Order: sequence, then structure tokens, then C-alpha cells
Amino acid sequence: MNYSPNYLTKVFRKETGVNFSDYLSEYRMNMAKQWLLETDMKIFEIAEKLKYNTPANFIRYFRKLGGTTPGQYRDSFLKK
Repeated sequence: MNYSPNYLTKVFRKETGVNFSDYLSEYRMNMAKQWLLETDMKIFEIAEKLKYNTPANFIRYFRKLGGTTPGQYRDSFLKK
């Protein structure tokens, strides 16, 4: 694209109001929640699709942002 990373970072933040890493984290969590509720994919499959290095990293990050594990999140909605 012939643009510097600094320039792209500034443009992205100006246009979206958030930095790219925060945007990516939010996108990944939204996709994870959607797949947990709408598919029968295993947690390790979701972690893999979202490009986490290990399922443990995905679970840890999910818990940090959502206060619950992916399995608990799925169970809480399936029981309703």
C-alpha cells in the first residue's frame, strides 16, 4: 500500500475512534460469542479460527473481558 504503519494507525484511529488492537479484540470477542451461541464448534476450534496461539490463551482472554469462561458463557445461554 506504500503507507507507513504510523500513518495507517493514525487514520484508523481517526476514522473509528479506537486503536486497531482494541478494535481487533472487540471483533474477536463478538465473533467468539456469536459462534458459541450459534454453532456447535468446540472451544479449541473457535480459538483456532480466531488465531489464538492456544485455547488456554483464548479462554484466559475471554474470562478477562467477559468475566466468565467461553464454556460457562455458552452454558448460561443454552439453559435459558
